[in-house]
Amino acid sequence: MFRRLGTPVWGGLAAFHVWLLAGRAWSGQVDYADVGRWALAFGLAGALMALRRHGGSVFGNRRATAVWVLVALLHGPGLADDAGVATRALAETPVVAAQIVCAAAGLGLALGLAARTDSGSTIDRIAAAAAAWPRPTGTLERPVVTAFLPRPPPAA
Repeated sequence: MFRRLGTPVWGGLAAFHVWLLAGRAWSGQVDYADVGRWALAFGLAGALMALRRHGGSVFGNRRATAVWVLVALLHGPGLADDAGVATRALAETPVVAAQIVCAAAGLGLALGLAARTDSGSTIDRIAAAAAAWPRPTGTLERPVVTAFLPRPPPAA
């Protein structure tokens, strides 16, 4: 299903960008920096097409991620030219931050309440593991850690 939707979506995106470039060129708003950015944009579009033709994913691997990061960086100066976007984003920042904090607090509360059970809850297991952890003996010796370590500890 998504393959049939992909062609009109990519075609519409390409048509929008051609319309945008033609409108800027017609009004005489294209300068040297814009020409360089548009040339880079055509190169990035070619990179996405090359990824697809070689059987790679356009979204699911490191090369595609690198291309999409460059595409996002390419759109930064275009967004910076529009002062209204930055003004709206700055005005909405405290509201979004408050929503994130409230959602995180609600999620933490829900997880805490879900973990409170009478028979072997997660909190009880964490407390037992913390009680079993080796305590410092007052000397400079390191406690023996029996868990898996991704690398050996540094030499003392």
